Amino acid sequence: MKQSLVKKLTAGILTGALAISVTACGGNSADTNNASTNADVSAETENSGDVTVINAVTGGSPKPYISVEEDGSYSGYDIEVLQAVFDRLPQYSLNLRTAEFDAIFSGLTAGNYQIAVNNFSYNEKRAESYYYSFPYDEIKYVFVQRADDEPLTSLQDAADRGYKIEAGAGVNVTNAIEKWNEENPESQIEIIYTEADLSVVFEHIQDGTSDFRVDDLPIYNSYIEEFGFDGLQKTELSADETAKFSTALDAYFLFPLNDEGAALREDVNKVLKELQEDGTLEELSQKYFGADQVPSADKFETPIN
Repeated sequence: MKQSLVKKLTAGILTGALAISVTACGGNSADTNNASTNADVSAETENSGDVTVINAVTGGSPKPYISVEEDGSYSGYDIEVLQAVFDRLPQYSLNLRTAEFDAIFSGLTAGNYQIAVNNFSYNEKRAESYYYSFPYDEIKYVFVQRADDEPLTSLQDAADRGYKIEAGAGVNVTNAIEKWNEENPESQIEIIYTEADLSVVFEHIQDGTSDFRVDDLPIYNSYIEEFGFDGLQKTELSADETAKFSTALDAYFLFPLNDEGAALREDVNKVLKELQEDGTLEELSQKYFGADQVPSADKFETPIN
């Protein structure tokens, strides 16, 4: 990566870490910090000549897509893709910040952020408020449940057992489960909405607070490698079950639904297409997942919204 981009990202990381620290101290302090941060960004934009400051935002998880290290630096597949994109866009200076998941969307709408990165899936409601980039990842799912349970075969199987799932609002899997519940009123799957880290959610499956998850294989492998979780098992979804998640398989960057967001999306999409064509996305996919999870070439032709 170019030295200039590393410097830009480091500045954004420090700003993001400061914002988190102040927010933890109380609401009024957070408001003051936000005002100061916005003023700093405006000053940086004015003094940067032809370079436009882009504030990117992430929730900071889950691994191996996104993680915040102990020193405050960011890593993960999504992060490296974002860095690779802006490394080829010298007209922009990238600042990366962390926010609570819900604040990502309000921040995009308010203009505090110009791009969001958090392995976002597509859904029609969200597409009414935000632009989607070309996809940069195609997810492969597994059922996760207690090791001593009979392996799940389907969502219908989970509903028949009365299983509960703990998941965050607005993420790929939750969107699909919500759709299942809408279409199957007699076979409901209870959703326990949470913002807890996946390590806590996996603990809850082991202790019986919840019963199962549908996660993508790289995430499962990453958490098993880091935390162990001997009390869990995984079962790959069949083609029919995977089809239930087909509208939420790809991951995208999000942009504000305005002229500036449209222009930035166009620039980002141009580079994403280059990264797909020259093999950079596949290289990063192999690095983090041990497999090629890059979407097919035809998905880099026309934006989804």
